[in-house]
Amino acid sequence: MKKASFTFLCRLTAPAVFSLYKGSMLRGTLGRFLQKACCAVRSQSCDTCLLADHCAFPMLFSGRIAQDSEARIHLPAPYCLEPCDTGRSAYESGETFSFHLTLFSYAIDYLPYFVQAFMLAGRHGMGRHDETVRGTFELVDILYEGRSVFHPEEKKVDIPSGEDLPLPLWRPEFDGNGTLAVNLITPCRFKSGNRLSADLPFRQLLILILRRIRALWALDGEQAEYEKFHAMMARADDVETVENGLFWRDWTRYSSRQQASMQLGGIQGSVRYHGCLEAFVPFLALAECAHIGKQTNFGLGQISFEWIADEEDSRIAVRHIAADYY
Repeated sequence: MKKASFTFLCRLTAPAVFSLYKGSMLRGTLGRFLQKACCAVRSQSCDTCLLADHCAFPMLFSGRIAQDSEARIHLPAPYCLEPCDTGRSAYESGETFSFHLTLFSYAIDYLPYFVQAFMLAGRHGMGRHDETVRGTFELVDILYEGRSVFHPEEKKVDIPSGEDLPLPLWRPEFDGNGTLAVNLITPCRFKSGNRLSADLPFRQLLILILRRIRALWALDGEQAEYEKFHAMMARADDVETVENGLFWRDWTRYSSRQQASMQLGGIQGSVRYHGCLEAFVPFLALAECAHIGKQTNFGLGQISFEWIADEEDSRIAVRHIAADYY
């Protein structure tokens, strides 16, 4: 599995009023203008278009459709948007804003489509529109691993090969005890027992991570299954929640396609676990860059974590060497 993360730097050319949570706004903007960048038959909907199965737009924005022996399977959207600032809505002309775009698998090769979409969005405006607020902007630069890949004068963008996102290995021999502190940066939405849940025992967190792994690896046509799944779950069941600072956060987004407001809530905050957790560190490391739960392409389900081994099990001191466990 390949991934590539980009930072889009933008400068406003008119006043703007953006959503407080910009992930939904960015995703809606991407959908509108990515379709304009890709579509050759603009008078039809994708549902009735002859070219839909061969068009870049649906497979980039909504995800590919795969066919197995029994049914058509809808694969996840191969991107994730992360706004860099939330909680602020009003901006003046000349101010800057930025966001991160992570592309997975085949989507990396289609980077120019995403760039064109946001360039079109800049010309037409983003956010709330009226006579005094237009939200137009120019795309100033695009950074990949700290270097520019955008050449606006030449109307070109460098397409990197991306970096390998290795499949986390289940290593039961890593049986050190310690504390795992998990921070849910953006609301995390998931169902437990067919209902939206506000609780996050470690077993549920691991299930969310494994679901995300299966979905992402399916983009490459691979099955990411773990033979010792039941052993993983048994160890996860023994992990104790020692501090729970999670809370439910509701927020509202407006869907221009459905022309309706939608209530999208999720759990946010922090939670601390303790137990035999060392073998799970690489799974948390993957979740940091891939997000978990529903609406990950909005930027929901963004997490960070810190792993601190107990003193008597101090083979690893902190989470940042998790790569050694792949």
